Amino acid sequence: MDNQPADDPMISRESWPVVLWLSRWLEQSEREAVLGDLIEYGGGGRGAIANVLGLVVRRRTAVFLDWKLWVAVLLIVLPLSYLLSAVAQTAASLGAVYSWMYLNNWDWALTRDAGFWYVLREMATNFGITCMVLACWSWSGGFLMGLLPKAILRASRNVFIVLLASFQFGEAPSRVLQLWMHFRGLPLSPPIPDVNAPITANIFYRVLCPWIVLAALVALPVMSGIRQGRSLPSGWKMRVILPILAAISLLIMLTQGPGFDLLFGAAMREWLWRNRNAVQMLPILCCWPMLYFMAVGFGRYRRGKAVVAQ
Repeated sequence: MDNQPADDPMISRESWPVVLWLSRWLEQSEREAVLGDLIEYGGGGRGAIANVLGLVVRRRTAVFLDWKLWVAVLLIVLPLSYLLSAVAQTAASLGAVYSWMYLNNWDWALTRDAGFWYVLREMATNFGITCMVLACWSWSGGFLMGLLPKAILRASRNVFIVLLASFQFGEAPSRVLQLWMHFRGLPLSPPIPDVNAPITANIFYRVLCPWIVLAALVALPVMSGIRQGRSLPSGWKMRVILPILAAISLLIMLTQGPGFDLLFGAAMREWLWRNRNAVQMLPILCCWPMLYFMAVGFGRYRRGKAVVAQ
C-alpha cells in the first residue's frame, strides 16, 4: 500500500508521520484499512491523529474486558512473576556476596594459595548453577505463557513485566513472608545487624545488581520462552511433553520460594530438613530447556547435512 497522503489540503504532511506511527499499534489488516480510508477520504491533521489514537486505545483496552485474561493473570502470570522475583533476589544476593568477596577484596598474594582457587572454583560453580537454573525456570514460565491464546498473550506479557518490576521495587517476597508468618502466629525474627552491611552499602550491589539479574536471567529468558511457546514443534508428543516438563519445573521452583516450608506442619518440615540434600538437587532437573535446545540444534545440523549431501 502507498503510505503517502492524498493530495488533499485536509491531510497535512506534518501529521502523516504521527498517523503512520500510531497505526503501527493496530493489526496489519486493520492498519491497512484505516490508512486506506484516510488516504481516500482525507481528514484534518489533528482529527486524523485523534481518530487513529482513539482506535488504538479502544483496541488495546478491549482485551482487559476479556475474562480469559484475568484467569491467566491469576493462575499463571501473578504466581510466576512473584516466584521468579523471589528466586532472582536470592540469586542477586548470592552473586553480590561472591563478587564483593573477590572483586572488592582482591589480593594477588592469595593467588599463590591452592585453597583460594578451590574455594573460588566452588563458589563460581554454585553461582553458575544458580544462574542456569533461574534462567531455565524463567524460560519454562515463558514457554507456558506462550501457549496462551493470541488474543490475550500480549496483554499477559505486559502484565507480567509490570508485576515483575513491582515485586522488585517493593521487595514483595520478604514482605509477604513476614505477613504470612504473622497470620500463622509464628514468631518473627528479631532485628539483627546486617551481616552484609559492607555489601549493601555499595549502590551497585544494593540497586543495580538485582535489576541486572532480573533482566538477564528472568526477563530475557521469559521472552525467549514465549516465542518458542508460540511455535511448538509439530507432533502431538512434543506438544504434550514440553508443557508437562515446563509445568513440573515451575512446581519445583515453588519449593524454592520464601516460606515454602510454612505451608506444611512440623512433621513435613522435619522430613524436608532430613532430606534437604535431595530437595536441593531438584532444581537441577529443571534444566531440561538446555537439552531441548541441544536437540533442536542437532536436528537442524542433521537437516543441513542432508541438504548439502543432496
